[in-house]
Amino acid sequence: MVIWSISGSSISYYSGEEPIPELGKGAIQILQAEGLLWCENIGKKNNDLRCTLTNKAYEAVDTNFNASDTSFVKHLTPLADITNLDKELKERCLPILGAGSADEKMWDSAVRVAGVILEERLRDVGNIEAGYAGQDIVNKVFKNGGTLASKFSVDSERQGYRDLYAGVFATFRNPSAHRLVDPTPEEGGAFIVFVNLLLKKLEDLR
Repeated sequence: MVIWSISGSSISYYSGEEPIPELGKGAIQILQAEGLLWCENIGKKNNDLRCTLTNKAYEAVDTNFNASDTSFVKHLTPLADITNLDKELKERCLPILGAGSADEKMWDSAVRVAGVILEERLRDVGNIEAGYAGQDIVNKVFKNGGTLASKFSVDSERQGYRDLYAGVFATFRNPSAHRLVDPTPEEGGAFIVFVNLLLKKLEDLR
């Protein structure tokens, strides 16, 4: 219970180790207006109030009041939530990592499989017959007059897709297909997440 008098304010039944905090009537009114306190007058001169913290007040304490919103972190670490991961990546890459997620050899295998999935999806969405691989598939799909060229109303976007997928094959897919790369978990995870995005972009072009 908070009591105001000429000498200041006091809190009844306060048992904390720290000195009793100074509570002005204005501060109480602000907390009440924000829904953090429920107050009831119990004195004849409105000097005595019985105040109770609301659920909103406890939530404010739990969230450290003005602490920065860090909910964006989950969007920077997508593998922490695999709900939206491509079905084939889930079925073929995650079991490999389940055998040892800290082992770079396991990430090497998972990255290699992710690259194969990307190539096969590009072949499927682009309707490219067998006998072509890697850069050849990319060019047949995204070149001017390619199998998916009609999906783009702006030619520079078509060229951008060609450059993007060609770059991924040259930079990531081909090295992991021809030699042992053994990426760190951070590098391997980033690549799988990137492949997931590339697969989604391809599905949008179907």
